[in-house]
Amino acid sequence: MKRASMTDTFDLGTARAGGWRDWVRVITLSLVVTGSFLLQGCLAGAWVALVAVDTMRSSNITFWPFEQSWVAQQDQSSDAVHNSKVTSVAVLPVEGDPEMGARLATLLQQETTLRVEAPATVAAGVTATDPRSAKADDADRSALAKEVTRDLGVDTVLVSRVAGSPSHPSDWGWKTESSRRLYLYLVDHDGHLLWKDELPFTLVKGSKPPLEASVQIDLSHHVMQHVKELHLDELGYLPKKIS
Repeated sequence: MKRASMTDTFDLGTARAGGWRDWVRVITLSLVVTGSFLLQGCLAGAWVALVAVDTMRSSNITFWPFEQSWVAQQDQSSDAVHNSKVTSVAVLPVEGDPEMGARLATLLQQETTLRVEAPATVAAGVTATDPRSAKADDADRSALAKEVTRDLGVDTVLVSRVAGSPSHPSDWGWKTESSRRLYLYLVDHDGHLLWKDELPFTLVKGSKPPLEASVQIDLSHHVMQHVKELHLDELGYLPKKIS
């Protein structure tokens, strides 16, 4: 009986010790899992903070609805507009915003069937400070279009300029903001105006340049939606690629 009692006592102690070790394992595992979640939370928080700071430093552009749109309708009885199909365009350097010229050229290359002469190829003959720029009147733009189309062998010329208000601080001094407007004129080889438009946009400028790929996508989508609304593709002025 005494030996049996001692055996029972040993088994009970062993069971208690095993149970305690199980609890220790559970508690240890719980602490490890909790610590991992907390560490991941800290890392995620730090990542979010870094992204937020980077966003506060980055520049961006917001495009607004077009204004003052005008399109020359094709009319057999009119001497001012001809029904010849447009197959090529020269994109002149954009006065006031050289980067915008490259964006417009890329847009037309990617979204239309036109052969595009980009600003780099045009700049040798026509500069952004040409006196017959977009600031000039229709007669000056007409003369410029005749000259450029003859020299480059294209059907049309896209003349553009950007003007805007002075920049003012925004976002607690991290950036500056200004309202700007892109003026567009599409003129054919005979000097006839086919399309003119105004695209307002807001430029928020930080210490880092905007993500160019994102700006290009936004501009392309914005312009091509407007092209569809004005039927510029159906008129043949800006024929879209078939997707």
